[in-house]
Amino acid sequence: MTENDNKNLFHSHFKSYIWVVAAVWTIIVAVSLVWNLWWSIPKEHILIMSAVHVFMWVLVLCGIFVGGRKLIRTDQMRIRAAKEMKDLNTELSVLFTISAAISRTIDLNDLLSSILTTIVKIDIFKVEPKGGIFILEGNRMKLVSHLGHTDSFLNTHKKMSIGECLCGKAAETGAIIISKNCMDDPRHTIVYPGMTPHGHIIIPLKSKNKVVGVLYLYLETNFDMDEAKLGMFTSIGDQIGLAVVNARLYERTKRSSLHDPLTGLANRRFMAIILKRNFANSVRFKRPLSVIMLDIDHFKAYNDTHGHNKGDNALVDVAKVLLKESREIDLAVRYGGEEFLVLLPETDLEGARDVAERIRQTIEATTNVTVSLGVTSYREKMHQEEIVIKADKALYMAKNNGRNRVEVSK
Repeated sequence: MTENDNKNLFHSHFKSYIWVVAAVWTIIVAVSLVWNLWWSIPKEHILIMSAVHVFMWVLVLCGIFVGGRKLIRTDQMRIRAAKEMKDLNTELSVLFTISAAISRTIDLNDLLSSILTTIVKIDIFKVEPKGGIFILEGNRMKLVSHLGHTDSFLNTHKKMSIGECLCGKAAETGAIIISKNCMDDPRHTIVYPGMTPHGHIIIPLKSKNKVVGVLYLYLETNFDMDEAKLGMFTSIGDQIGLAVVNARLYERTKRSSLHDPLTGLANRRFMAIILKRNFANSVRFKRPLSVIMLDIDHFKAYNDTHGHNKGDNALVDVAKVLLKESREIDLAVRYGGEEFLVLLPETDLEGARDVAERIRQTIEATTNVTVSLGVTSYREKMHQEEIVIKADKALYMAKNNGRNRVEVSK
């Protein structure tokens, strides 16, 4: 039953009640008058009694009026309470849906993709299957999740400054921004090829009142946005903001457990995970895999002479060279102390030797230390542990043969 149906039903019952009371009281008055006339009560007494009856009738009508007003107010309060309860249930349902999307993963990229896909499917928002999420990085915003966009849009929106266009302004002010037609909105400063009229709602993602990102959604032009939906979007922004902070904390914790804090390179634990995966691929698909082990020459003496701070700087400098000379599929590792390892998938022995020589020359030319390097490659029937052991043996050959050189173990 709708709200209007409830009102009509109440008014109908109330009118019936008034007429019943009026009819009953009129009958009582008529009977009293006839009774008085029958017993020949003096005229002045009849007039007095009639006045009393009229007065009582007025009182009854006043009572009915006042009571009716109270009943109407009560009914209005009941209807308002029912609407508020309905809005609350809707909001709780939406927040539960978002919570379910958040709980599916702790990985930041997967998390934001899950959230975005879920939000555009919520019927009450009436948004288009299109939107994205920016994450703040200093005074810049990076588009980390998006849906339904063309390449021309992505080319102009991969990174933005805080305060730029609608999304940047939402990040700057921390307030929801609504634009009913971006083509006519002077705040919408970024125009891209193929852009068509559309509406926008931009929701800042907050944690402890600090903006950590921005969610933007597409709507039809000149859309309506009521207070209830705005309240829901505010709650959603806070919910996603907290999830972003937790996911970032998880990533930092995970990274610190798998990377060396001084150099930023992978540690032995991470290396073991990646080596196992790459070694299995080499065995299964008979693909090349090589390993370079290297060690800083006379590092203890360097530390004793120049101090541990200089020694740490030397380690960082070597790590930078390894990262610079490595491909995206390679893995540079701080293996322990002054010893490093580079894992080279899809690289044969000759190719790995060339990489090792390039690393040696760059370190000698750009840092205050030199390194010795050992190289080996996967061979059929080799065990996973052997490839590291053979690279280590080649490293000690380089040290024994004069240092600052590359040796190969076949």
